Amino acid sequence: MSRKPEKVIAIIGACLVLLFLGGFALTVLNMDIEKYREVIVPIFEGNFSDLASEEGFQNMRTLGAWFSATAFITLVFVALGNLFISNNRYPYRAAICFGLTGIAVLFGSQLIAYPLAFIFFVVTAMSLFRKK
Repeated sequence: MSRKPEKVIAIIGACLVLLFLGGFALTVLNMDIEKYREVIVPIFEGNFSDLASEEGFQNMRTLGAWFSATAFITLVFVALGNLFISNNRYPYRAAICFGLTGIAVLFGSQLIAYPLAFIFFVVTAMSLFRKK
């Protein structure tokens, strides 16, 4: 049985994680304090009072670091899952990798990217429950 749908959906999920979380991380981690105050602070001006401070800048950079680590972990686990599911060899090991990817995306994004994590939970279920 071909496991192409699982592979394709997992790769699409990984691309979305890389696009959204990786893009945010790349943008924030390459930003200096002046650019941060010029671009980010006016967007959140009414919502957060301490966002314009140095501490707000560091918090945003910390979030970017979390997102970059999450994107890297996602790529590693998706690659492993696709390797395991090739030729329908180890679907249960692939399901574990895809499930760990979903958990990593969910908690690595601090519950922000739950739609992206849901994609990996669907792939996990497909890997476990599709007939051989």
